[in-house]
Amino acid sequence: MMTTKHCEALGCHDTATGFSTLCNRHKQTMRRHGHPLQTGITAHELRPYLARIKARQERNKGSELWSILEARWKALEGHGKSIMEAVMGGAAHIRHERLAAQQIGILAGSVPADKAIQTALAMYLMADERPTRFQSDKAFRFELVRRMRGLSEVNAASYWDHKAGKMRKVYRDTPPDAMETLGRWIAEAFGAAGLTLAGKEREEAQLKATERQRLADALERLE
Repeated sequence: MMTTKHCEALGCHDTATGFSTLCNRHKQTMRRHGHPLQTGITAHELRPYLARIKARQERNKGSELWSILEARWKALEGHGKSIMEAVMGGAAHIRHERLAAQQIGILAGSVPADKAIQTALAMYLMADERPTRFQSDKAFRFELVRRMRGLSEVNAASYWDHKAGKMRKVYRDTPPDAMETLGRWIAEAFGAAGLTLAGKEREEAQLKATERQRLADALERLE
């Protein structure tokens, strides 16, 4: 007698389907976001972190960091091109690497390098300050890819929402294994810089908090 399995996603009471431990809804979420409980990071959510990255870049215009990161973006573009050239030449290839390379080509061809770099760094800043917003490291990489793909209009299809009375955009999903590959490539290019900048933001916030406390203590001691 077959036993009904319940979805293993926390809080879900739906039935798991097939050989999966998840229901259809959470399987779809897993495919799109890298974790059954992960929700998408919106452009609105990322905006304040993006503004802080831009402000730091403005304060450090002469830093070599930005040219190094741009070179890394170019190297990533070159890596994608080399894969696609080999594929076009008939070489054997791994499908998810080809799809990831195609996505790099789309981004590089339609998004300015500084915008891509700022978005990646902002995601690391957000993850550092709001770690519970991401269900896992894999979920973070998926959201990193999704936010960067969202920079390109090429990845979007439009439709008329009759209920809302306006046009809406829908971004075409990329297979999970290609998302994982692309997320790993982007993390290798910008992860170290993102984590370091997040640490600097933490240090500055702590210094400001300490200064405010010293001021408050000094005011308390006034007679």
